[in-house]
Amino acid sequence: MKLAYNNIKLLSPTDSFLAERRKTPYFGNNWHYHIEFELLLIIKGNGVRVVGDNMSQFGDNQLVLMGSNLPHLFRNQEDETKEVDYIVIKFLYGLNDISLFKIPELTTVDQLLKRSARGILFNSESVKYVKRKLIQLSKTQGVKKLINLIEVLGILSEQKDFDYLASESFNIGLASKDKERTQVVIDYITQNYNEDIRLEDLAALTHMTTNSFCRFFKENTGNTAFNFLREFRINKACQLLINTDQKISQICYSTGFNSVSTFNRIFKIIKGLSASDFRFNYHKYLK
Repeated sequence: MKLAYNNIKLLSPTDSFLAERRKTPYFGNNWHYHIEFELLLIIKGNGVRVVGDNMSQFGDNQLVLMGSNLPHLFRNQEDETKEVDYIVIKFLYGLNDISLFKIPELTTVDQLLKRSARGILFNSESVKYVKRKLIQLSKTQGVKKLINLIEVLGILSEQKDFDYLASESFNIGLASKDKERTQVVIDYITQNYNEDIRLEDLAALTHMTTNSFCRFFKENTGNTAFNFLREFRINKACQLLINTDQKISQICYSTGFNSVSTFNRIFKIIKGLSASDFRFNYHKYLK
């Protein structure tokens, strides 16, 4: 599968950017990138988020700003009894070589957009400031819509408490052929994580030797293929621990691990606590 630009689909010929609220039982896309900046507010829903070389879980009231051409995916378990409720905003840095964000009054916004090259996860207090404004933005048109976008970006540009998602070493300047090869591997992992996956299998997808493939994947994502696979599996396990009553042994095997002891060891390395403690803490403090 080729990695292609996901061009924005404007709702009206008078729109210069996309802003809409969506509700869907399945929030799944391939690892992709696009030239537009993307501001994504998860109002309700949970799943796995990959931004650059960062993999983590997303949940209710999380807000992420992703820079131009930053590869990402958001995916949840398909469940018709639940839905993901989110607002997505996609906008260009400028039109016809003219950027609104270059004017002096928007210097802090311009700096925010530059920082978003690594992806930015805003804290819960920041979300409180802008959630209502984002909902309003998704309903407005014309001048008010543009003003609302600038206001939201202005507020976010002043926030000091946030986390970068992708590492500084993440290389987003991939050649087209490298993007396509990386896309094939990541799609294969995210769709077959519950199967037995060997490095030789992944290397074969890119028509490389195992050693060459390992170097290639690390250079182009900032992460090893082995770590990416096990992190994706653990994040899927976290979803099952949160959303189901399955036994840990069942979750272990359904996410691609071949022994409970290995699963428990890897889970603790990645999450810093055992799977049972993770489930207990979630239901005690977050429900």
